[in-house]
Amino acid sequence: MTDKLHYLRIPNGMGARAEMVRMAYVLAKRPYVDVFHDFANAGQAVGGKNPYKQFPFVETDSGEIIYQTLAIMHHAGGWPTGQALTKALMVAMGAYDLYQAFAGFSADDAAAKKKFEERRVPQYMGALGEIYAKTNFAAGDTPCFADCIAHEAIAWTVRRNEVAKRTFEANKSLVDFVARFRGVPAIKEFMARQAAAREKDNAV
Repeated sequence: MTDKLHYLRIPNGMGARAEMVRMAYVLAKRPYVDVFHDFANAGQAVGGKNPYKQFPFVETDSGEIIYQTLAIMHHAGGWPTGQALTKALMVAMGAYDLYQAFAGFSADDAAAKKKFEERRVPQYMGALGEIYAKTNFAAGDTPCFADCIAHEAIAWTVRRNEVAKRTFEANKSLVDFVARFRGVPAIKEFMARQAAAREKDNAV
């Protein structure tokens, strides 16, 4: 069975939330196909599918619709259990807070940008650095959905904010985590495939 992952075509978007989901599918060894929508038809595409009117959402072979990033990742499978899941969720939610803190203000909002750089970057990157200094991956020695979220939240902010980039580069445990995660064979192969696809079309 192959799920259809519905998302928007975002020039230079590098996948955003959808990339987290794709990585979770890759780690779970679960097949999926991308279904892209332009902004012009986004409303029609999501109408009747996701009550939140957001992307991504997944359509299964049976026609079931699954929405919201964390729920989709759970559906993809490969989640840890017991105390390992608790540890993973502590990382996942904190990393997603970093992502949302940066995504939550417009580019011309100087006050919000200052707050993000002076408070949220050190808060969230500092916490993630402290956690990953003590563990290879969020739930232990095996990468899981939480590491997908952490990687993409870090990468998203580092690409777009100079303070976040400098903070990341100065945090050895975060740099080491990103290198470890990108070195996971399935993730390494996935990222190479995505890079090749984006050389041809940077909106996928």
